[in-house]
Amino acid sequence: MDDAPPDLASLARRAGDAVSRGDLEAFLEMVDPEVEFTSMIAEMEGETYRGHDGVRRWWAAVREAFEEGVWDYQDIRGEGELAVARLRIEGRLRGIEVAQTMWQAFRVRDGLALWWGFYRTEEEALEAVGLGG
Repeated sequence: MDDAPPDLASLARRAGDAVSRGDLEAFLEMVDPEVEFTSMIAEMEGETYRGHDGVRRWWAAVREAFEEGVWDYQDIRGEGELAVARLRIEGRLRGIEVAQTMWQAFRVRDGLALWWGFYRTEEEALEAVGLGG
């Protein structure tokens, strides 16, 4: 069950749908031009991505790694401009069928994603945005 403001839950689901469809332009429409984030998929590079140019570099890395994939946002919780979601990704990663569950913490500003991070545990994601107990 989602326990996030409707706009946060909607943003997460629309973003997941855009990534699943391979629609970069639709994804960019949901991202603040000053966005900053890291990625577990591209974590070997250790890069912090910034701005729409960073989103494009991340997108290229994800699309290169995933031949196909479905990003399913579940159990979205949050308050104000902060949220955490369980994210299930299923698809083919470099030719191998994968199903991965991770947690994503994110912050929005004026309805656009300003920051996000991916985490291996829910506790890490909650702590990242100060929603932990």
